[in-house]
Amino acid sequence: MGDADDLPGSDSDMLVDRGETYNHAEHGQVEVTGIWKAVEQVDRARHTNEKDVITVRYSAEINGEAVDELTDTLDEFLQSIQ
Repeated sequence: MGDADDLPGSDSDMLVDRGETYNHAEHGQVEVTGIWKAVEQVDRARHTNEKDVITVRYSAEINGEAVDELTDTLDEFLQSIQ
């Protein structure tokens, strides 16, 4: 993903890797399926028109059923897994 300096607004040293699983506060065990920087449009993501926003896409199970395409900004995702 680049230098830690490339992570806007993130004051955490935590690294998020595509393909890894994390314990999400709201969704339990989730797997990161994609990471983007400076995208213009992603369904259900917030602040996607800002140049330096990093978006994390992850999959989870809700009520026992697999859900795909959940997205958060990197900062939101980091707060949810800490």
